[in-house]
Amino acid sequence: MTTTPLVPSSFGRPRSAVICAALAVGLLLPASAHAYEQVIIRDWRTPIAYEFELEPHLVLGTAPPGPGYGSGVGIGVRGSVVILPDGFIRNVNDSVAVGFGLDIGHYRGSWAINGYRDQCLHFEPGPNGTSICTEVTSNGGTYNYFFVPMVMQWNFWLTRHFSAFGEPGVDLYYLGNHGFNISPAVYVGGRVQLGSRITLTGRIGYPTVAIGASFML
Repeated sequence: MTTTPLVPSSFGRPRSAVICAALAVGLLLPASAHAYEQVIIRDWRTPIAYEFELEPHLVLGTAPPGPGYGSGVGIGVRGSVVILPDGFIRNVNDSVAVGFGLDIGHYRGSWAINGYRDQCLHFEPGPNGTSICTEVTSNGGTYNYFFVPMVMQWNFWLTRHFSAFGEPGVDLYYLGNHGFNISPAVYVGGRVQLGSRITLTGRIGYPTVAIGASFML
């Protein structure tokens, strides 16, 4: 049988990613509703003085980069080091950190929101410059992803119990026999303070969404 390799798009199936993102946002919104919260965005100091944020979390992803397919779940951890406590904007309660971490996700093609497709995993050279498929996935296949995010985290402290952030950066990822590769990454998220130095933290974006707890050290 003569065939050519399939090249999935890293940013395909955007509708699937939006659906997963909406689920994560829904986990944060009820907890962040404080009707009489004092707005502190114009204050000059954050309500939690910290230098390092440690965040273990659960992860969810769909339409992964590279040759994987479907949706996945897993666990991860993120660490963020504050480099600019006073942020970029004068008279605004912001701060800037550098974030890095490790996320591990198990993906299944059959969990794809928009259905799944089988694909060739291995090709052998054929006659006249063609390629012959010798190994095919079953029911969309299964994939174990290892993500290593590296981002700039820009925080905005809106009230004494709620902050929001944006995270542009990149995700290094490892996928079995396909080795290492790199994907653009972008996230937005928020924190709801649970204790003096503990928050409920949610993050949506690409290539994963996450929800967990942050320990402000």
